[in-house]
Amino acid sequence: MLRVAILVFLILSFVSLFADIAYEGARSISGPYLELLGASLVVAGGISLGELLSYAARFAGGLLAFRLASSRAYWALLVLGYTVNLVAVPLLALAGSWELALALYLLERVGKGFRVPIRDTILAEVSAGVGSGKVFALHELLDQIGGVAGPLMVAYVASRSGSYKAALAFLAIPAAIAIALLLLASTLYPEIRSARKPEVGVRAGLSSEFYTLMLAIALALASFIHWGQASYLLSLGGFSGESVALLYATAMAVDGLAAVPLGLAFDRWGVRVAALLPILALTSTLTLTIAGNPLAFTLLWGITMGAMEVVPKALVARLVREEYRSLAYSILFISMGAGWAAGNMLVAYLNPYTWSSTAIVALSAALSLILILRASQAEEGGAPLRR
Repeated sequence: MLRVAILVFLILSFVSLFADIAYEGARSISGPYLELLGASLVVAGGISLGELLSYAARFAGGLLAFRLASSRAYWALLVLGYTVNLVAVPLLALAGSWELALALYLLERVGKGFRVPIRDTILAEVSAGVGSGKVFALHELLDQIGGVAGPLMVAYVASRSGSYKAALAFLAIPAAIAIALLLLASTLYPEIRSARKPEVGVRAGLSSEFYTLMLAIALALASFIHWGQASYLLSLGGFSGESVALLYATAMAVDGLAAVPLGLAFDRWGVRVAALLPILALTSTLTLTIAGNPLAFTLLWGITMGAMEVVPKALVARLVREEYRSLAYSILFISMGAGWAAGNMLVAYLNPYTWSSTAIVALSAALSLILILRASQAEEGGAPLRR
């Protein structure tokens, strides 16, 4: 059984690798592509609404899986989410207006959302005895190989063909491979232990400290600029679409490399590592909007993404019992999406380069840090973070 679990972990990691090639390749040129189609900065910033929709879909998918409590439902939601997520990518090549392109970018995010809580629940399940930080870190490392390859492929195809549309159409190939691997995983691991009904109610499974940490993570993301908005600003600053894609590929490489030490640190120091989230988020944002250093911003943005992909998920795996994890992940993701969308839309409206927007992201990060430090002190003092 252990060998099967490890094999499924590897297959799901390669599913993420090929899926990332597809949708991260498309996202890497989202700002320049929307600008080409006539969109404004506010519209580009509106891509962060896709993250809100994605996290809302994660909430719906995780909640539905929790209610159905069935392995068949878990796999069905997973396949549905990946299919919607990946079919939307090559369809972007057919978009003739920014309205349609934006709708497809949002649809892609919704599809991803439905399947993430179930996938992460399975990953948390196979992490037993290994360490949730290590498992999510290794998954993120393989995941980001795709995150690097996708933008590089898009940059290459776009430069050779002179067309963003040709590059987007090419992404249908990795999308198809990802779906095929997912179907293989479902046949190898048909029964999911976490897909069972809990014996006690939600109040007994999720503590008040859990919800405090969810709020802290939402506030951290409110201070973290979205790549859709950042890429638009870089494009206005004179960077070509190919250059923006290369910067995004660099960020994804840093993301994957940073994930491993972050995962190991979490397994050793626990909740305290989460204090890095608001610090990194604020620093990366200000490096672009205040310091105006694109390369330093790209590196910090990648590190922050690595932290956001590993630490919150490892927190849930560590603090929440198996049968509550799909619900806990759904709450985590809606918190993250709401914080990220609200912060980015407000900053885009106020203008990222104004002191008012700087004050808002700084305040969000400060409040997040206070809440996380309180939770980490409770853990150190022996107060349980899980009932």
